[in-house]
Amino acid sequence: MIRHPNITQLLDILETENSYYLVMELCPGGNLMNRIYDKKKLDERETQKYVRQLVMAVEHLHRAGVVHRDLKIENLLLDEQDNIKLIDFGLSNCAGILGYSDPFSTQCGSPAYAAPELLSRKKYGPKVDVWSIGVNMYAMLTGTLPFTVEPFSLRALHQKMVDKDMNPLPPSLSTAAICLLKKLLEPDPAKRPNIHQVMSDSWLQLANANTG
Repeated sequence: MIRHPNITQLLDILETENSYYLVMELCPGGNLMNRIYDKKKLDERETQKYVRQLVMAVEHLHRAGVVHRDLKIENLLLDEQDNIKLIDFGLSNCAGILGYSDPFSTQCGSPAYAAPELLSRKKYGPKVDVWSIGVNMYAMLTGTLPFTVEPFSLRALHQKMVDKDMNPLPPSLSTAAICLLKKLLEPDPAKRPNIHQVMSDSWLQLANANTG
C-alpha cells in the first residue's frame, strides 16, 4: 500500500451483499477547485506550497512505479492543516519500478490536463504526470487553464500545446515561476524534466524554505 503525507490513505474496505465501500481518511478542507473558485486564483506563495506537495506526492508514486495519469485540480483535497491530499487512482498504471521500461499507449486522462503525447495516442511514460503538474500550477496561479480552444476539439487543443501557444500569465509572476511552468509544459517529452529533476527546481526549493 502506498503511504505518503500528500496522498489520501485507504483506511478500510467494507463489503456488503451487493456493494464494496472504501473508507478513506477525512479531508475536511474540501477540494482545491473550490478554493480557487472562492479566491478566483491563488497567490504565488500559496501556489508554491501546493505545487511542492503535489510534486512530492507524484515523486513518491513514480518511485513506487505508479503513474497517476489524471492529475487535476478536482483530485486535490485539503486536510485540516491545509495540506494537499491526492486522490483518484482510477487511471493509474504501473510503470515498472524505477526503470519505466514499458511506456503505455492507452489514451486516458482529462484532455485539458493531458500531455500532448497522450492526446496524440503515442507511447508515453511518467512524464505525462509532469505535464499535468504544470497545468495544475497554471490553474492555481490564474484560475484558468493554459491551453483552451473554441469550439473545443482535441486536434486543435493538441496543436496549441505543440505550438506552445499558452494563454497569458499574470504580469506579477516571478521569473522563477514562469521558468518552471515552461519546463513543465514542454511539449516534447524528451526535453521535459522528470519528476526527480522537478523536485530540485529553485522555485520549489523556495517553497520549502517558506513553509519550513
